[in-house]
Amino acid sequence: MSPRTTARAARRAGLVSAAARVFAEQGVSGTSVSDIVRAAGVAQGTFYLYFESKDDVILAVVEDVAEQMMAGFAQAMQASGTPVERLRALVGGFADRTQDESVADVAAFIHRPENVSLHDRFAEQFVPRLLPIVEELIRDGVADGSFDVPDPRAAAWFILGGLRAVELAGTPLEEMPAALEQALRLSLRVLGSREA
Repeated sequence: MSPRTTARAARRAGLVSAAARVFAEQGVSGTSVSDIVRAAGVAQGTFYLYFESKDDVILAVVEDVAEQMMAGFAQAMQASGTPVERLRALVGGFADRTQDESVADVAAFIHRPENVSLHDRFAEQFVPRLLPIVEELIRDGVADGSFDVPDPRAAAWFILGGLRAVELAGTPLEEMPAALEQALRLSLRVLGSREA
């Protein structure tokens, strides 16, 4: 990577980081592009070299959070433990992220009905990456007898759909951990686990 490319990537990352901080402090709706560039210490025009609009930087913040979540999910998958324990860790990690102040307001904003296009853009990137992780976990569970499903891929789609439904139902963020725990229990039943 050339120094110019590295500097450009660093500047973009700085804008995303500043946006995340300002969103956490002021809320997404209460944040302007001017607030973001002020926090990043750059000129207003610099913002538009990297993003077309505030919605674009919101999506970039969400993508950054998704990358962090994917890293956490990959760790949960590689951790020792039964497939049930790993599924619990996976859902628990997701629940923890919903309570993270730096994420909560962005998550609430992106899940509003009027922002369905932002939510869909996020889901289009995130769900296909998570599907093979959940499918592998289910295959491991079928192999060791923890789960009893004929089609691990279909089961993975079902579980991810259930977790997304918790979000799309408009569950308040403070209720998200309990709602995700309920979705986990239902998922374990669907998977034929005795630990449901």
